[in-house]
Amino acid sequence: MPQLTLHTRAGTHELPVEMNQTIVTIAKKNKVPWGHACQRGVCAQCRTLVVGGVEYLNEVTAEEKLRLRKAERAEGFRLGCQIQIVSEGDVTLTHRPY
Repeated sequence: MPQLTLHTRAGTHELPVEMNQTIVTIAKKNKVPWGHACQRGVCAQCRTLVVGGVEYLNEVTAEEKLRLRKAERAEGFRLGCQIQIVSEGDVTLTHRPY
């Protein structure tokens, strides 16, 4: 069964993959502390480093292109409020706010 691994300052959380839900939504549902404020891609408090499984995620959104620098996106940074798992596979993410 595919697994979602979330690394936070509070520790590592292993959850089942949930399709087509944002990482912020999944974290809230599972009581995983994943900083966020706006959930619209504006505040970037949910800045996330994709460690593994990028091929199972949705494409970078317009909101992410506006909020994150091109260099950040090239390093693997996304916004947790925009990331969705769109196909089954193991995904590993780290919460990395500014």
